[in-house]
Amino acid sequence: MALPGVIFAVVILLLMSLPIFISLLLPAIAGLTWFGMSMPPVAVVQHAINGVSIPALLAVPLFMFAADIIAGGEIADRLVALMEAAIGHIPGGMAIATIMTMMLFGAISGVGVAAIVSIGPIAYPVLLKRGYSRGFALGLILSGATLSMLIPPSVAIILYGLQANQSIAQTFLTGLAAGIVFAIILIAFTLVYVRVRGLGNDQKFSLEGLMAAARRASLAILFPLIILGGIYGGITTVTEAAAVSVGYAVLVEIYVYKRLNWAALVSIARSSSKVIAMVMILIVGGSLLTWYLTLQQVPQLVANIGAFDSAVTVLLVINLIFLFAGMLVDVNSAIIILTPLIMPAALKVGIDPVHLGAVVAMNLAIGMISPPFGMNLFVGMATFKLSYKETLKAVLPFLLLMLVSLVIVTYVPGSTLWLRDLLF
Repeated sequence: MALPGVIFAVVILLLMSLPIFISLLLPAIAGLTWFGMSMPPVAVVQHAINGVSIPALLAVPLFMFAADIIAGGEIADRLVALMEAAIGHIPGGMAIATIMTMMLFGAISGVGVAAIVSIGPIAYPVLLKRGYSRGFALGLILSGATLSMLIPPSVAIILYGLQANQSIAQTFLTGLAAGIVFAIILIAFTLVYVRVRGLGNDQKFSLEGLMAAARRASLAILFPLIILGGIYGGITTVTEAAAVSVGYAVLVEIYVYKRLNWAALVSIARSSSKVIAMVMILIVGGSLLTWYLTLQQVPQLVANIGAFDSAVTVLLVINLIFLFAGMLVDVNSAIIILTPLIMPAALKVGIDPVHLGAVVAMNLAIGMISPPFGMNLFVGMATFKLSYKETLKAVLPFLLLMLVSLVIVTYVPGSTLWLRDLLF
């Protein structure tokens, strides 16, 4: 009865709206030390410390800190200006420029929420000025920001790679391919929207303007090239690339663009450290709960359920689980808790775990704009001063687009694996 009691305790504590790390830690510690397991407390503490002592895990706080620096700086402004100068003259150009900027921002930061607060206030009024409805502009920005969860160096994919014991570099590539699938669908929808609405475009292309915007954004464009080039060129590990991203962001924003100063950087560091601490303690709680469930052979029990005898069925169940989790808990918690539980079932039916990383990331990206607790919904409300009802109405068409993307990513493995297969 110990296992059902621990699971019941986790659910009750979550329903009571206690902090997630407490909802994970208390039942896990109780299960390990008191209810049947009799694990020595020192072993529990040692396992908790080991859970956050993985060298590759250091990439997570570093990329998160870099994203916060960029969100407070000028890199996003210059990326938007470059994309608008390049394609703003074509029908739907500004909307497509917003999508492309979100992708570039994802290749720099790896954190979707940062894209909303940095790119959103720049792109939103321009989209309205070009004749796009408030709902379309808002839905495009909030859904486009989820590209940062798919495009490397995605923090979500780093956490998945660590939990699933897979190559982060390879999983980055499947995430990138999934991001390309979603971006193509977003662009196609934009072109249809522009045609139906009869939106014209009186902006003229200027080669001189493009060159000027490219010069102003050159250091921003170099950012993802340095980070990803270092990883795939074998020059840096993912953790070292994360450290480089922090150093590069500080140098560019303080000494070149001069949007920030050292006092502002200290303020950003204080704010960022609170979020990073929350993620780290979540990892501790998730690590202990996963250890307890593993000792109770829960992953093996899941894998041996008779219905889980085909890849199609297992992928469907995994999608339903992660879609539901994404609606209720944050991305990091869902990955930390659920990934070790679903891996044995996925491996049993021959699902490529690197492909599965893209599926999980796509599901949780959908969760970011799904009611009732999608993080992007609340950030969008605060950023654009809109009601929950208006924000939710704006994202519903884009939720459908993301579900279409999920079906493609899930059941056409080649749509995500081609980049991995090309480079490895």
